[in-house]
Amino acid sequence: MSDISQRPELPDLPSVVARAKRQWAPQIIWIIPILAILVGLSLAYKAVVDHGPTITISFNSGDGLEAGKTFVQYKGVNIGLVKRVILSEDHQQVIATIQLDKDAADFAKADTRYWIVRPRITTSGVSGLSTLLSGPYIAADLGRSAEKQDSFVALEVPPILTAGIPGREFILKAPTLGSHEVGTQVYFRRLTVGEVVAYELDKNGKDISIRVFIHAPYDQYVTTNTRFWNASGIDVTLGANGLQVQTESLVAVVAGGIAFESPQGEGDPALLQNINASQSTSTYERANSDAVFPLFGTRTLAMKQPDSIAERYIVNFRQSVRGLSVGAPVEFRGVNVGEVASIGLAFDPKTFEVVQPVQFTLYPERLQARSLANGALLPFPKTKAEQIQRFKTFIAKGFRAQLRTASILTGQQYIGIDFFPNAPKFTLDTSKTPLEIPAIPGVFDNLEQSLASVVKNTDALVKKLDAEVIPELSQTLKNVNTITASDSPLQTDMRDSLREISKAASSMKTLTDMLDQQPQSLIFGKPADGVKK
Repeated sequence: MSDISQRPELPDLPSVVARAKRQWAPQIIWIIPILAILVGLSLAYKAVVDHGPTITISFNSGDGLEAGKTFVQYKGVNIGLVKRVILSEDHQQVIATIQLDKDAADFAKADTRYWIVRPRITTSGVSGLSTLLSGPYIAADLGRSAEKQDSFVALEVPPILTAGIPGREFILKAPTLGSHEVGTQVYFRRLTVGEVVAYELDKNGKDISIRVFIHAPYDQYVTTNTRFWNASGIDVTLGANGLQVQTESLVAVVAGGIAFESPQGEGDPALLQNINASQSTSTYERANSDAVFPLFGTRTLAMKQPDSIAERYIVNFRQSVRGLSVGAPVEFRGVNVGEVASIGLAFDPKTFEVVQPVQFTLYPERLQARSLANGALLPFPKTKAEQIQRFKTFIAKGFRAQLRTASILTGQQYIGIDFFPNAPKFTLDTSKTPLEIPAIPGVFDNLEQSLASVVKNTDALVKKLDAEVIPELSQTLKNVNTITASDSPLQTDMRDSLREISKAASSMKTLTDMLDQQPQSLIFGKPADGVKK
């Protein structure tokens, strides 16, 4: 009470009225910036989601690359765009930063290949002509690796093959590369069916491995018995059969080529259609990918049938073997039954007799024995003793070797073997290896010996004429000269005889004239001179 009484009285003042806090209400004007933010966020999200990975590609040259203009293409479809082109830190490479599309994320694999497409002219054709108007672009070849990668090194030369091309690769072994390069064409029956995709020197340093790709469906004709050979240039052969020229195509003549084929009757396409892949023992089995084949020098060598039995023999020739070379044929009556393996030279230091030992390989399967009774093939000797006994029989029957001329034009020679019943006897030494076949002189050798004998006999005849006949002939001529001299008795007697003969002829003429005028004189005699005629 005391406090109230002490407080002074205040005039009437307005009183404060408490109100509740007002709630915030959105304004319509804020809708526009909110929508703009949402659109921007959606565009940014879409840009991030739609873009694929960013990769970099190194090039030796940036010719034709432009940021924002050069595209990356795969099978003619754009899958990325070059965003930036700069030099590397060492200024040796050109680095292109590429933004791939979302659908092209698979192209950021470790084995993906990139290269610049420009107009190119090669032996296999012309490519990249479309870039003359649109400009160069970066081509891609999709890899198969599961490993991701964002940095690549571009190929300087476009690859021959890209992923997805049906066909198979095979490996050819050759002693030299020859004229084959990446892109060299492969032919089958003169059709272009593949190309060389790579080559390298083997680790042994002796062989070249050439990798070829055969396009489908021609790859089915490559069997385990297929033969590959070098079809480069023109194969000209001048031998006993005349001049032979073989080539595949004009491109093969200029740039080289490889051809393949199966021997006649083997690897027939019609038969291949019915082959089951599981039949690995079939003669016409298709070759597996990366199968290795030898690359022969010519078609003739490639198609030569292999021989399972080979026997080595030696012939010691005592005349010149000029024109005979390693690989020359050994023929029996025109049939090739072997080939020359080596040619040597030897002499006996005691007698100084010079011989030229020639070793050759004989393939007895090419000289099959048949029974004249039923035509059945007789089996080959199975043991060494049987072979030697058979060879002894052959030698006893006159089995001999002879050096013959295959072509007079080229001077090429070969070895001919045959049976010569009148050949000199020969004692076979079975302890020597290889066994020796005795040699007999060839036709030209006999002709040369005959000519030499004729010349020798002619010289002897000429000497005999000089020693005996010519002196006698000279004396005879002297006697003839003495007889025919003008003052010789013979000449005098001959002149007197001629005078008498002339007188007798004159008398005969007088008689004949008288008888012609007075034929009665033969009966009545010669009339008197006073009688009138």
